[in-house]
Amino acid sequence: MTPFYKFHGTGNDFIMIDGFTSPVSLTQAMISGACDRHFGIGADGLIMLVPSKLYDFEMIYYNSDGSLASMCGNGARCAVAFFRLLGSLKSDVSFEAGDGVHHAHVESGNNYSWYVDVSMMEVCSPVKHDDVYYINTGTHHVVKFVDNVNRIKIGIEGPLLRNDPRFEPHGVNVNWVSMAPGKITVRTYEKGVEAETLSCGTGVTASAIIAGLLTQINEWKVETKGGMLEVTYSIKKDCFTDIRLKGPAIMAFSGQTELLY
Repeated sequence: MTPFYKFHGTGNDFIMIDGFTSPVSLTQAMISGACDRHFGIGADGLIMLVPSKLYDFEMIYYNSDGSLASMCGNGARCAVAFFRLLGSLKSDVSFEAGDGVHHAHVESGNNYSWYVDVSMMEVCSPVKHDDVYYINTGTHHVVKFVDNVNRIKIGIEGPLLRNDPRFEPHGVNVNWVSMAPGKITVRTYEKGVEAETLSCGTGVTASAIIAGLLTQINEWKVETKGGMLEVTYSIKKDCFTDIRLKGPAIMAFSGQTELLY
């Protein structure tokens, strides 16, 4: 039996595995089975924390279909909270992910809920393709501004943009954004999940950056279907630096499973 923890960040949920004390060798089939919402534990992805030679830990992230991904913003915040749950007393943490090194700060917390601020990779020169913006915030995204995100038929429009030949070979996550003063509302269709998720940290970050590109505003409240997040950054010409994604990370439950054994 493999111990696991279930976390979520504004409804973006993850199976968390302690690779420090219970390392396991995972196959794509095992991961997709565990993430299945009918026959498994159910999650948007799986995260394993493993030792790092230079930093506090390394975060290995898998999409719910079992494919390896380079970064997940909400997953990173949950990974930092999980590291605290495993016994760390640090408020400031550095860790490795597939897109590089990240630094995080735990602003507050208790035994099951934390507020985590994590750094995101620097972004330069987002590219405009017709009515969408293409941007890499640790994983590849397109951002499209609309009057009302609630009118989008994501099950139809999401797969079309996600598999658009312009964005091969990586494919993209797709974000629809409505803008108001100081606030944006975002809905995201995620590749690897192949559905809408309640929240996407790298998507929220991508959306806030493009909103900043258009307005020169450098901080945003971001509303997702799963709750509120914050994104701040510095703008230097066409580059966005000091990017921070902030929001809650919550442990829902823990248990043991044979799905990952």
